[in-house]
Amino acid sequence: MPYITEQGRALPMDKSFSHNNKSFGATYLRIASSEEKAAEGISWETPVDPPVVRAPLEREKADSAAQAKQTAWLTLSPSDWRELPSNEMPADWGTWREAVKAECRRLEAAFEAAQSYEDFDAVKAEWPLSPAEQKDNERDI
Repeated sequence: MPYITEQGRALPMDKSFSHNNKSFGATYLRIASSEEKAAEGISWETPVDPPVVRAPLEREKADSAAQAKQTAWLTLSPSDWRELPSNEMPADWGTWREAVKAECRRLEAAFEAAQSYEDFDAVKAEWPLSPAEQKDNERDI
């Protein structure tokens, strides 16, 4: 909390509180002047942003590569029936399936190649649309 006492106790906004054997109403911190608060031993402390804590880079890289594989699997699994020998897959579906696999490989390689968190954060997935999604988009236009 931004308002603190001389002893370092944080004071809640919009709630009554006691300090130095005095009671203060819920609106005191909002309506009292800076001089009045200083006279009571209350000051404003600018909050310090907590440090960003991240997992070790190697773990983030491994987790993201696993997530890319999972996304590829979930993306391809509804069309797996097209891979059965008794079915002949239309060319557009075969091309799309290969593009999904290629994007997964690209992501895995990019995550592996990242030498810093900046490199890692710059990796963006660009999953291709399935032929069905492409047709839906064409209808929407």
